[in-house]
Amino acid sequence: MDIVRVGRRGAHLVLMAWLGALLAASAFGSTQARGRGAERFGNAGPYEVDTIEKPLCCDSKGNSVEVYLPRARRNGEIYPVVTWGNGTWAKPEKYAFLLRHLASWGMIVVATRDSSVGTGETLRDAVALLKRSELAPLADRRRIAAIGHSQGASGAFNAAVAPSSGIGTTILIDLPGRRLCNREHCAAIPTELRENQSILFLSGEKDPLSSPDMIDGYFSEVPAGRLRAKAAIVGADHNDIQGQPGCQPFAIGCRSGIGAFLPYATAWLRWQLAGDKAAAAFFGGKDVPFARDPRLTGAVITR
Repeated sequence: MDIVRVGRRGAHLVLMAWLGALLAASAFGSTQARGRGAERFGNAGPYEVDTIEKPLCCDSKGNSVEVYLPRARRNGEIYPVVTWGNGTWAKPEKYAFLLRHLASWGMIVVATRDSSVGTGETLRDAVALLKRSELAPLADRRRIAAIGHSQGASGAFNAAVAPSSGIGTTILIDLPGRRLCNREHCAAIPTELRENQSILFLSGEKDPLSSPDMIDGYFSEVPAGRLRAKAAIVGADHNDIQGQPGCQPFAIGCRSGIGAFLPYATAWLRWQLAGDKAAAAFFGGKDVPFARDPRLTGAVITR
């Protein structure tokens, strides 16, 4: 082995270079740690995912209901339930990547094939059908969420605030602004949110139908004392949530794909439905990762 000898000046330079590299690595590691934290829930969860061969039939409009469910790892497991609302003219397959992903994190996802869900009725029907099906023993009826995209976001909210819905949290993705939202569908948003319910607004920074300013208007009207959060995904448009995970060919309103919608929607549901401490950490603590993630803009969480 060759031995290289250096003088005092050379040793000083080597030491300074080593310290600089160490500090750079430390800074990089800190940034990476924040990213890895959120990305944990952007990766597939611990469960294999099954779908049922014959969808549940039928909601009050005659639509069948798709089901994505975790494959049990031990006897007696029960899972929280997520009811999904499609955007206008869309079907569950447009959101298959997201819905399968949520199921991989231990949630049963029911998704009506209704493409006009603004009243929330068919989202509630989907939950009711699950409770009456042979899958009922797998469902935890105490832990239910409603989430949806665009018109489906208004449907998710209306399903949540319906009497005796049993829904504890809701995620509204790309909810259209007041001037663009059907008055019947959006009249209750968000003022009828109950004291024991929580809400997360997610939108795209570049979404002309659901801009950050529009979401700020809704957010400011959430009644005091309710857990609420909001964020816009940097660079995202109205249909990036439909990424599989990237944008499909010729997809209108999709710029890069599902991106940061995925980890934060998943983490919120894991926190609110399963009490997952790792997920809760992204929305709380001294340095709230949710408010510091460079992929998000305007991120706020409060009561």
